[in-house]
Amino acid sequence: MRGTIDCAVLMVPDHVQWMLELTERWSAPERIALHCVYLESDHTSLCSADALQRLALALKRYDACLLPVTLGTLGWTRTALALARDSLQTPVLGLVRDMSAVGLQDLLSFGLHDFVRYPICPEEFKTRLAHAVRLGGERGFSSEGMASGEDEPLESMDAAPVLEEGEREAFQIAKARVVTEFERGYIADMLARYQGNISQAARAASKNRRAFWQLMRKHAITAEPYRRKESGCRP
Repeated sequence: MRGTIDCAVLMVPDHVQWMLELTERWSAPERIALHCVYLESDHTSLCSADALQRLALALKRYDACLLPVTLGTLGWTRTALALARDSLQTPVLGLVRDMSAVGLQDLLSFGLHDFVRYPICPEEFKTRLAHAVRLGGERGFSSEGMASGEDEPLESMDAAPVLEEGEREAFQIAKARVVTEFERGYIADMLARYQGNISQAARAASKNRRAFWQLMRKHAITAEPYRRKESGCRP
């Protein structure tokens, strides 16, 4: 992987204002470069359903994409991901606001690789972005990597298996992946909200401290980044 990860920030017309504010006010972690990419050239308030599909080739120059999603654009996002599934090779991470677990499960089933919650915690974003780039997206590795044998096999339940074209994940695997991603996001969100205080985060999650800590260990999440970079977790 190159020294710098180039991430395309997809400017969905409905979300341009707050995404511009985020990119202007928030400094990306070291070795991550953010690039604003407008889905519509005229920056209109409407975005066509095939916008991601049309930009698939252009987005190959980036290592990953960050796609803002809210309840208001959930329908468009679902359709856009479905249309781009066969052509978009760049892994897409959702930047989600006020989204339920059901909505996230829906988007993951349509090809969203992973998600981070708004406001972004830099350490979590950096980890998830690097993971997405390393695996090359859930739709499989690049043909160059497979031919050279450079890609490593996926051995964890957290990672989706490489599928043949038209093949779908088994229900249990898909369910396990969605649960895993939800747990990660929820634990990270609680820690960010309570500045790394495990006891307060566990209480807010209605779990005892030991059970909460075990979930943190399961997903390799530590509280220290949220304490040390408290101000960075709020753009």
